Amino acid sequence: MTRHSDQPDRHPPSPDELPPLTDQASLEGAWRALMGELGFSAPQLWLMFVDGDRARQLMKVEELPERPDPTDGANLARMVEPLLDERRSCAFLYARPGGRTRTTDDLAWAHLLAAISDRWPVHLANDAELRVVAPDDLLGRSSGAA
Repeated sequence: MTRHSDQPDRHPPSPDELPPLTDQASLEGAWRALMGELGFSAPQLWLMFVDGDRARQLMKVEELPERPDPTDGANLARMVEPLLDERRSCAFLYARPGGRTRTTDDLAWAHLLAAISDRWPVHLANDAELRVVAPDDLLGRSSGAA
């Protein structure tokens, strides 16, 4: 992430320091606190593992393709699903450099991640904004849609 030099050097909170995650608004607040000032040099995926209503661990995956392929979803699901149960869940944020215009690649990632996460809405971030992917954004779209 890029930080402006006139901003104080602030460290993001650890997941354990975040307030309880009870709904989409609290999840978005957590992502905003963790992301800090927006600005990305390359596409990246953030995974937040949640136990009950508490964020417990954060993982960042780098060196992602701009557009996922079907094996990306299968591999991610295979990695995450054994860690999930009735109490434990995972939230996703896909971030990339660039402006606020939502691309078909953004929606391809959102669709892939939404298929894995059944408890939390997917969030997208770019250099200008962080926002939730609404269910309407996913209607009629598939990870292979152009």
